[in-house]
Amino acid sequence: MYKFIVEEEYEQFLQDIKASQPFSFRRYVNESAYEDEYSQNDIHKAQDIFVNKAREYLHKYYPGQYVVSCSYCVFIMTPEAAREHNVSERTINLFIVK
Repeated sequence: MYKFIVEEEYEQFLQDIKASQPFSFRRYVNESAYEDEYSQNDIHKAQDIFVNKAREYLHKYYPGQYVVSCSYCVFIMTPEAAREHNVSERTINLFIVK
């Protein structure tokens, strides 16, 4: 069931990243968007798979340009946007896609 979430969100991610003006901050696989239709386990599986797919893509095409982290949703942001959102340098260095 969670595969639909991954496909839908990954397609949106690809549209966002390929836009004429690349984004600096986006949220994907937000729990609140799916909690009425899917279990928490399915949402978390979808988040894990999405994170891996996004990280693979960013590693290949945008190394060192985006930070990917996950909590109630998957955050994808530039290091500059992460700093603006008060993310510590340690966390940025930990989650930047190289």
